[in-house]
Amino acid sequence: MTLSAKQAIEKSLLTLGAPHVVTTQDLNAYAEFETGARPSPATITRMANALAKTGALQRVSRTVYLNKLAGPTIQLAEAAQYIRRGAVASLAWVLERSGALNNYGDVVTCVVPLVVGVAPPRVGEHQTLAGQFRFYGMPIRIMNCGAAQVEDVQDVRYAYPRATPERALMDWVYLGSSPHSRLPLPPLDIQLHGMSQPRLKRLSKAMGLESEWARWRSQWQKREATEDVRENVSSGLGF
Repeated sequence: MTLSAKQAIEKSLLTLGAPHVVTTQDLNAYAEFETGARPSPATITRMANALAKTGALQRVSRTVYLNKLAGPTIQLAEAAQYIRRGAVASLAWVLERSGALNNYGDVVTCVVPLVVGVAPPRVGEHQTLAGQFRFYGMPIRIMNCGAAQVEDVQDVRYAYPRATPERALMDWVYLGSSPHSRLPLPPLDIQLHGMSQPRLKRLSKAMGLESEWARWRSQWQKREATEDVRENVSSGLGF
């Protein structure tokens, strides 16, 4: 029995290890592989719309979709690299989800590489059909710092580019200290106690942020030493 284009796409989306993010080009390849015939662009558009209507796909942009059949925990951040080449989820979004920040926003914050001689990516707010992104440009030499120890810069628990909480904080310190960025320094209510202090030290050195990190951490320590903060911590611990 020959599969229809829709059945072929659904089969590929349900396969073990199927990608969490797919493009219309991927859908076309799935259909052609399973049916042996190349579907028309109109057919792919129609099938994508039908799968989005049933909830199998969630449209992010005209050509990018989240594959909801791959699992219930698919996150919008996984599509960042499809929206801006080289994008890495970082900054507030990562810190919020690690528990280092109490505020929990829906905007996916990302850093994107700035490469000399290459047209800079569009930065700032970007609204998609699935949610909002905010992109910040960083020189690629800074983004690549510390890459020799992958576990320092990338959260290897995830299959998409996502900074570790420590790297997300250092990215924020870098941007907050840069005269070329409007992003202020990280708030002082960030919870550092659950982070790896050796990793923070390695990253600050690799990124050339030792003095900036020392200044911010000194302000953080002063805040932690205030009576109000100490009382809140004790209350939270049940003392």
